[in-house]
Amino acid sequence: MRYQQLFWDFDGTLVDTYPGMVAAFTTALTQTGVNAFEIDQPAIYQAMRQHSMGTALRQFSAEYGVSQDRLTNLYQRQAAPKLATAPAFAGSAAILQTVTMHGGRNFLLTHRDQRAIDRLKDLGLWGEFSGAVTASDDYPRKPDPTSLNALCQEYGVLPQDALMVGDRNLDIQAAHRAGMAGALFDPEHLIVDESQSEVRVIRLAELQAWLLAD
Repeated sequence: MRYQQLFWDFDGTLVDTYPGMVAAFTTALTQTGVNAFEIDQPAIYQAMRQHSMGTALRQFSAEYGVSQDRLTNLYQRQAAPKLATAPAFAGSAAILQTVTMHGGRNFLLTHRDQRAIDRLKDLGLWGEFSGAVTASDDYPRKPDPTSLNALCQEYGVLPQDALMVGDRNLDIQAAHRAGMAGALFDPEHLIVDESQSEVRVIRLAELQAWLLAD
């Protein structure tokens, strides 16, 4: 394999959480008094994918003239239960298993809390992981590389042997700052690849084939 140590983002990379996130965001906006017909769901999705949830909260609280703190609180209440039904992306189980079958290791790096691991357990994927960093570890958010560096130190990973897989530029930027390669998963061609990822794919099966083509 090209890389033996893979570091995985959660949202939008292994698990398709964005439909639930957009639905929760939409409901939260209506709860603040915004008319449902005025809400641009594709624009909300694009802001989340191209930037971050924080960006979406700032942008649309300003656009619709609502309190960002209130919108955030309402969104979090709506979003939490939707994680339980978020599906894994096609090919996620196969690529995780391929890594471990070839003597490699998978690591999780997410801004979510323990519930991300719980969802991976429910999906039957967690058994392929060797370690994780979640929100409870309280590291700086990506693209800061501190969390990646900590995982490398804890598990004896050489950065030159590692690949970070994520769906946004900040994932790739964090990887490069940690001395790793980066793989951009962009199933809808929404991301302007400003981070110069080593590989860009629209399906996880493509990434698996690339890893094996050494």
